[in-house]
Amino acid sequence: MITTHEYRGYVFTVTYAPLDPAYVVDFSDIPDIITSGQTLPEAFNHACEALDLHLESLQKLGQTLPEPKHRLYVEAIH
Repeated sequence: MITTHEYRGYVFTVTYAPLDPAYVVDFSDIPDIITSGQTLPEAFNHACEALDLHLESLQKLGQTLPEPKHRLYVEAIH
């Protein structure tokens, strides 16, 4: 199972596999971020926290924040 999410304009995927950890997070625009969780909500929370910390670190170092290259589109199906 793969779910796609967006936080602060950055898209990330959470992939489930029957391993430990069960949910692995991938930010396609920021490959430096690596995180996971035992549950989907935990993986989502870890992803948001990891992104916040990464962007904060870049700002403190005076580096430019990466531009999001991907967008999450939601289409209503009637």
